Amino acid sequence: MDSHCDVVVLGAGPAGLAAALRAARSGASVTLVEAADEVGGLCRTLEGDGCRYDLGGHIPFFRTDERVGWAEDLLGEDLLWVDRPVARVVDGAIRPGRYIDQHPGDVPDATAPDGSAAGEFGATVGPAFRDRTMRRYLEKVDGWPLEVIAADRAVKLRDEQRAPDGFWFPRGGIGSLMRAMEQAVRDEGGDLRLGTPMTALRHDAGRVTGIEVAGDEPGFIHAESVISAISPGLVVRAAAPDAPPDLLPPITMRAVTLVYLIADRERITAEPWIQVDDPRVPFSRIAEFVNWDPGMVATGRTVLCAEVYGTSADDDPWWSHDDLALSRAVADALADPLGWVDDPAVFRPLQVVRMPRAYPLVEAWRVRDAMLAPTWLQSLEGLELARGGTVVTAIEAGESAADRAGGAVMAGAA
Repeated sequence: MDSHCDVVVLGAGPAGLAAALRAARSGASVTLVEAADEVGGLCRTLEGDGCRYDLGGHIPFFRTDERVGWAEDLLGEDLLWVDRPVARVVDGAIRPGRYIDQHPGDVPDATAPDGSAAGEFGATVGPAFRDRTMRRYLEKVDGWPLEVIAADRAVKLRDEQRAPDGFWFPRGGIGSLMRAMEQAVRDEGGDLRLGTPMTALRHDAGRVTGIEVAGDEPGFIHAESVISAISPGLVVRAAAPDAPPDLLPPITMRAVTLVYLIADRERITAEPWIQVDDPRVPFSRIAEFVNWDPGMVATGRTVLCAEVYGTSADDDPWWSHDDLALSRAVADALADPLGWVDDPAVFRPLQVVRMPRAYPLVEAWRVRDAMLAPTWLQSLEGLELARGGTVVTAIEAGESAADRAGGAVMAGAA
């Protein structure tokens, strides 16, 4: 079954939904295809044992009044203000603010940036503060020395994930925002095709002509512009004719295991999200959802989500645990060494979600290699990439891609 539209969007995560919404509101005919049966990508809200909990901690880092207004238009009164910032553990005590935000002010020992995360932080906070306050947490998350990690990773952590006074959050979980965006796309006349994987990206003479899809409505979708909000690697592999060889050098992927615990007791802290740099603790950060939105958790209960970073190799100290053993290790850490509860046995496992390829890690000296695939895709006329790390940067990337695609469609029509 063949069809035609002005813009086809690949992926219904926050970037893809934002791109489709922006393009539809501009008057373009839009088709959004998503391999999964629901929207949101990693920005989903799960349910279990009478409670709701997000797939990890997803703070929408709304940085402007305009973006807050955008969210209010979608959510109405279901946009909550959480008046506590991300917290951290220091010397056994919970303190407000991320490790990365404790800027010392004057930096007499600043060093020149060198393309690595160590160099980036050395230039902005100085090596002494970097090593004393920030290094242990950042290296626990990514598993590499800061001297190996690319500077771009440091910049994104520093600049895109700041919420020093608190943050806005959709009532009911991050999935509520994704579903509101989905409904807005439909209201604008967009064609959403869930359970519809893209099987081929067709291009001819340096120009994209459309995509082939499988699912309930297999066929070819002709499009003036294609916006990709999925992994560049997936798109390169689907290119037809084939993309040039060697565009996809091996990239290290970081694994994340989300361990959910539930207890029939009141909250254990007042914090929505806490960073933990102690290597004895399996998790690097932990969310307590009653502190994000009390309505997500049944009265008299609390639900925790511990994010355990590592590799998916058998020799990883935490990934190698089975789900029950890892859940018990997380619960035990709440008592010792953290001291947040007296009896860890009050917590029972709720769910464990393993993501062996959660996000890519790029060595400082391999940034150019990692850009081979995106660079080739961007050389194809009619193809726009929407790439962002946080919820909001992904939304902004989707909107920017839609603006570029809309301009190209209008120019072609003229």
